[in-house]
Amino acid sequence: MGLKYLVWMCTRAEEYEYAFSLGGGKPLSEELTSEEAKKLFNAAADFGVENLFITGGEPLLRKDLLELIEYASAFGLKLYVKTKGWRINEEVARKLASSNCKVIVSVAGLEKVDDTLRGEGAFKRSINAASLCSKQGILYSLSVMNTKYVVNQVRDLVGLALKLGSEGFSLECLIPRPVHIEEQRVKLVPLEPTPEEREKELNELYLLSKQLGGRIRITPYDMQYNRVLKTKEPWLTLRGRCEIRNNLEADEWLEVLDDGKVYCCSPLGLAFGDVRRNPLDDVMERVRSSDLVRKLADRINIKGKCRICEFNGICGGCRARAYVYTGDMFASDPACPYRPATFTV
Repeated sequence: MGLKYLVWMCTRAEEYEYAFSLGGGKPLSEELTSEEAKKLFNAAADFGVENLFITGGEPLLRKDLLELIEYASAFGLKLYVKTKGWRINEEVARKLASSNCKVIVSVAGLEKVDDTLRGEGAFKRSINAASLCSKQGILYSLSVMNTKYVVNQVRDLVGLALKLGSEGFSLECLIPRPVHIEEQRVKLVPLEPTPEEREKELNELYLLSKQLGGRIRITPYDMQYNRVLKTKEPWLTLRGRCEIRNNLEADEWLEVLDDGKVYCCSPLGLAFGDVRRNPLDDVMERVRSSDLVRKLADRINIKGKCRICEFNGICGGCRARAYVYTGDMFASDPACPYRPATFTV
């Protein structure tokens, strides 16, 4: 009994449409209501959820969000909200702190890049929010959306997170996103770093993690970071990063989208229930009994170089990113430049 991570995308609404927002930044009409969200939190507590992440869109566009966070905190859930921070002032930061809710503040790079991608003043508003959260002791991470424009900014961005007093720094994948797959192919693919640029970033983050000696938690969200770690430190014992695989071994990860549908991998469309009707334990049982999930989790079914890669057991590539790029969830991950020793074209 229990679930390590439950992620609720509470809305897909944005303040306005910017370079990598999807769906025009418009909310769905069938978002969970306040009462339905509270029922979700009740179910999460009953199921033994350890960590509840609330994301968007922009979560703070929900007028009931602070009330919902206060409600959820009564269950003892570890709470996190991911936000651009533009709606955080001293009062909001205090309320989040009073509910023991950690905050992940998202930026798109240093000031010039951020303002170019998200609009003039975006960077200063996010950094001001991060500072307010830091003063309250709730700044969990400075999260950077990984585009081709931040490839040479990684060191300075980690330094910024340190300066702000953040507990962590994360490099977030631009692709995949939970919604609008076709739009991702048109709008987001051109913003992605090349595989070689991504490799440079991952190696730089590894070096920084060693240089900083635990002063800050550094988290790259790319599957192939495990390969980088194993290459640098062959003695490490690593588990895979793919929650599709991990869910077959333990109650690890579920995503609830704004319409209440529950996924083990939302970009792949792998829905196994609806929180309005289905208990979380039933959803997880459906995940484990799914032939498609088991097929995706078995590395023998992956195509191309990912199938024969010697790091398959701890990586295997991102099935969702392969799907966004190619339309085939079993294809090799197009973000990885590594060539296995036995790979021939």
